[in-house]
Amino acid sequence: MRAYELWQLVEQAARLPGDILEVGVWRGGTGCIMAKRLQIVGSEAKVFMCDTFCGVVKAGEADTRYVGGEHADTSEEYVRNLAASFDVDNIEILTGIFPDDTAHQIEDRQFALCHIDVDVYESALHIFDWVWPRMPVGGIVVFDDYGFPACSGITQLVNEKRGMSGAVVMHNLNGHAVIVKTELPPQKTAFQRIFGR
Repeated sequence: MRAYELWQLVEQAARLPGDILEVGVWRGGTGCIMAKRLQIVGSEAKVFMCDTFCGVVKAGEADTRYVGGEHADTSEEYVRNLAASFDVDNIEILTGIFPDDTAHQIEDRQFALCHIDVDVYESALHIFDWVWPRMPVGGIVVFDDYGFPACSGITQLVNEKRGMSGAVVMHNLNGHAVIVKTELPPQKTAFQRIFGR
């Protein structure tokens, strides 16, 4: 159900300016599905697939079951082979902690859709804070594992985002939480930029 939801959301996101960002690739299934959907709808956007390929990072107090290193049973080579079997060449793999190690490679890009599947609070927060300013109105962030007991940090983070201005926050019974950008933040005047008021 979650993979099918991403499949549908890609078609909607393809109408917006920007690429797709997936952080927490594991073995590449959902990233390749999204890349294939972009091909089918005729989009020239790319899917940037970001992972350490060494397992979960930044586990902390908000995370009840993760301690770090889980889901390391993968590799960049595995994902590249899967992409070849999907016959997709519209992907780019960024290996390392995102955004810490690899965001500089794509900091000038805009993103219509972001799939965050990192399982823990701090990592998901850093990703969201990085991508949100780079999304147009209508941009979509999908958090995987919302409401799952093993991913309590993700549930906590999404619940903290409820009521944020310029967004609609919702969750589905399939384990996704979705945040849609509804407006851009107000622009500061030249005076405010210079004097901070």
